[in-house]
Amino acid sequence: MKTTPLPAAPETPRAWVWAAFTLLASVAVLSGLTLVLTWRIAEQATALEELRDRAASCPAPEQASSPQPVEVEPAPPPPPSEPLGSGSYVAAGVDIGPLMRLRLERVRQGAPAGTVRFGSSEVLSPKAVHVLSLWAPWCVACKEVLPDLRELFARRGASWGEAVRFLPVQVLDPTAPEDAIRTWGPLMPASTVQLADRSLADSFVAALRDDSRRLYQGTLPVTLALDCNRRVRWARIGVPTDAEMKELEDWLDTFRAEMAEGDSRCRQIWCGNGRCEAGEAGRCEDDCGSPAETAPSERPVTGPTEVAVAAPLEPPPVVGADTPKTSPKPRACPRECPRCDAKGRCLTLWDGPEAPAATPPTGCGDGKCDAGEDASSCCRDCGCKPPLQCRRGADERDVCLPPRLWPD
Repeated sequence: MKTTPLPAAPETPRAWVWAAFTLLASVAVLSGLTLVLTWRIAEQATALEELRDRAASCPAPEQASSPQPVEVEPAPPPPPSEPLGSGSYVAAGVDIGPLMRLRLERVRQGAPAGTVRFGSSEVLSPKAVHVLSLWAPWCVACKEVLPDLRELFARRGASWGEAVRFLPVQVLDPTAPEDAIRTWGPLMPASTVQLADRSLADSFVAALRDDSRRLYQGTLPVTLALDCNRRVRWARIGVPTDAEMKELEDWLDTFRAEMAEGDSRCRQIWCGNGRCEAGEAGRCEDDCGSPAETAPSERPVTGPTEVAVAAPLEPPPVVGADTPKTSPKPRACPRECPRCDAKGRCLTLWDGPEAPAATPPTGCGDGKCDAGEDASSCCRDCGCKPPLQCRRGADERDVCLPPRLWPD
């Protein structure tokens, strides 16, 4: 009878010995790590204690006194303002502060055109009083008052000097300002800066139209006299009479004397008086400007060479006791001028030999639609498709825009 041998029993004692050895080895390694960590902690504690002892031996630092807050005195409020009333003189003056922050197009003789802030010292000098004339090329009445102002400044310019300045501002018209000044500039008094507002919102006249000013009432021309504080103290809407021109002259003498003699009006301190006084730098942009204030997009003055001329002035006749009084004889219109006003002043263009002979520069603004130019790139030369007009856009470029609705 065959028998199957039983399997051998596992060697139980050998397995237990291996497990015990592994356990003992693990305990030994952990004990060693514990001893090393304990030694390192004790070493760091000793070093920390030494640092504390050193810090205790150092003298205590002196407590710095906190700076006292600097009290900035608030800017004095501006004196009261009042709108233009039924007369021409405004005793308190009309505050035109919002205009000081507007940027207008600028035309300077013999220099590039660009933009400038109306309240900058380049435009409104703190050392002068100003006659501000609002005009437009389409305004026939403007061409009557501008020669009167020119005669006034020609007669009084020597005594006034730089203390009384003339400043024309073209408004409500899309004509390029350099072209308008080149055409109608000879009708005006001499001025170092000529300005134009061709903004879509007509911002300049809109600010003057405000009920707090009433300096624009839908009619041109407008003549304003600004005193030493850049406030309008005399204003005339329309063409001034001879008596009103004499009144303007007298008030300009008064404003000039106030500035020269240090009148109390010209010593008042507030932000907006045109004088950058102590403590206003960085706080009053209207008077001191801003550090980043520049004149961008300057471009050369170009355009037609036609000019407007006026008849030569005749000396007034000497009236004696025996001289019969006769009505003034109308002045003859120059033969080269097809149309004049009642005083013999030319109101139209002419192309006489006195026109400056200069070679106009090429490019946009030379009066010719050259190759590569079209209405979108140079509407001044190539024109716009009706009913669009070439006007100054918001990005300081001439673009084709819908026609403006003229104010009443």
